[in-house]
Amino acid sequence: MLAFLVYGYLLIYYLRPAEWVPGLLGAPLQLAAGILALGYLGLGACTGRFPHLKGGESEKMMWGLLLAIWMSHLSHFYFGGMLNSFSTFLPTITGFLLIVCYTDSRTRFNRMMTFLVLLTAFLAYQGWLQETTGVAAGGLGPIVERHAGPDGEPVVVSRVRWYGVFNDPNDLGLSLVAVLPYLFDLLLKRRFLLPLLTLPVICASIYFTNSRGTVLAGIVGLGSYFIFRYRSLKGAAIGAGLAVAIFLVGPSRMGSISASEESAYGRIDAWYQAYLMFMSNPVFGVGQGMFTDYHPLTAHNSFVLVMAELGFFGLFFFIGVFYFPYAWLLANVMRRDTAVADSDLGQVSAVFACLTGMLVAMFFISRSYVLVPYVLVALNIALIRILAREREGEGGRAFPPEAYRHGLASIFKITVGHIVLIYLVVKVLL
Repeated sequence: MLAFLVYGYLLIYYLRPAEWVPGLLGAPLQLAAGILALGYLGLGACTGRFPHLKGGESEKMMWGLLLAIWMSHLSHFYFGGMLNSFSTFLPTITGFLLIVCYTDSRTRFNRMMTFLVLLTAFLAYQGWLQETTGVAAGGLGPIVERHAGPDGEPVVVSRVRWYGVFNDPNDLGLSLVAVLPYLFDLLLKRRFLLPLLTLPVICASIYFTNSRGTVLAGIVGLGSYFIFRYRSLKGAAIGAGLAVAIFLVGPSRMGSISASEESAYGRIDAWYQAYLMFMSNPVFGVGQGMFTDYHPLTAHNSFVLVMAELGFFGLFFFIGVFYFPYAWLLANVMRRDTAVADSDLGQVSAVFACLTGMLVAMFFISRSYVLVPYVLVALNIALIRILAREREGEGGRAFPPEAYRHGLASIFKITVGHIVLIYLVVKVLL
């Protein structure tokens, strides 16, 4: 039953059949699947089948983030906003919990990664169709933008997309680039079938999104893979070489990156407005989804967006969701006497590299509440627990008992540091 729920849920989320399949248009498939999944998980938590739902470190942070989203509206007595925010975040927390509960063995982990790659390849194929034929399934066409070129002449840019949460080319691009380090690791292990079937169309579609954030995520993801894998200057050198190569063949918009361009100034101004929103409501924020009620443009930074909308309370839990996997990485991988077997190091490095690329891209776009980053967190947490059980037996713990308490103190310091950093950035650049 759990396998049916997790695979079905991700299938609905990625393929979006209710938005283009005749006969299913407008059907609340995601909502129905989410309610069914949460009911099943709740029953499993009550019977003790899924102990991590209540006791897992990152799971506690996810529940705290959900509470922060609710409190961001309840603190303003906006009950309608609380209900809307719940429906917005429901697909994310449901997908996260399904993956961490289902992926409890090496076999299931490999199946989940393969399934995620195939879903990504489907999205990539739809992007390729848009670029080559003009339309994808359901008649969806690319976004066409017109910009002034370096010589002042108008330049037409086509950017592929998909339905729903992937309607923005940046969102589609991030979902595509999320699996690149994993596929690259398979190539290095001489497991050619899945990469050869999927990498060409995925790379082509990444190019067709014409997304700077996507290329940045790809650069950081592949570069960090070698840093995690080799933990030496060799890894850093290989990663830097790949970064240069990707940048040189990147989409046309990469050439317009400049700290002085108008969009960069607008980004810093949005961060300044976010800081003002935070100072006006420092504990619970102005409300999830309310940023554009105070400023016409989004924050262009997922962490800044959470700071403004959810306040210190929400930013603490948002950072906490990502903290514990990296605490494990530093304690077990990023040291000379690594605790991870060499046969596992490539896979561990690949999954963490996927998340690292995503996090860096999230620092430049506002994608705080969509599912894809949390899928990567869930996969990292699942792999960490699988390795702990294989090393120490069924009762093996990914984190020692005192790690959670120490982690909370570290998350608090990082949260304060983030707020101070944003303040300094806007003071210096504005």
